[in-house]
Amino acid sequence: MRLPALLWPLACCLVMLLLPSGTRSQCNDTHQPGCLHKAELNISQRHCLDPTKYWLCTAIGQEAQLKKCQANTGFDQDLNACVPWVAWVWQPCIEPPSRPPGWTPC
Repeated sequence: MRLPALLWPLACCLVMLLLPSGTRSQCNDTHQPGCLHKAELNISQRHCLDPTKYWLCTAIGQEAQLKKCQANTGFDQDLNACVPWVAWVWQPCIEPPSRPPGWTPC
């Protein structure tokens, strides 16, 4: 067996480990609202990574609160409520009217 043939898989693994993390990973955007507009107040916004959670703005300029649905339910953006899983349908996340200070897009 030739030694260089064994080194290629090892070299490929090392290159993958040394790549910047953004090159190998997905964007993890929770769609947290910034709570900077009246339109965001008391309107729940689905957490895009965990459908059992949602964001709620209670005051302008304050950080959105992360809320959790009851057991065996998921947050339905159209109904603005937690619904049983049998009634929950996946939908793309909606961009909030504002984002928190310091937020950077993926």
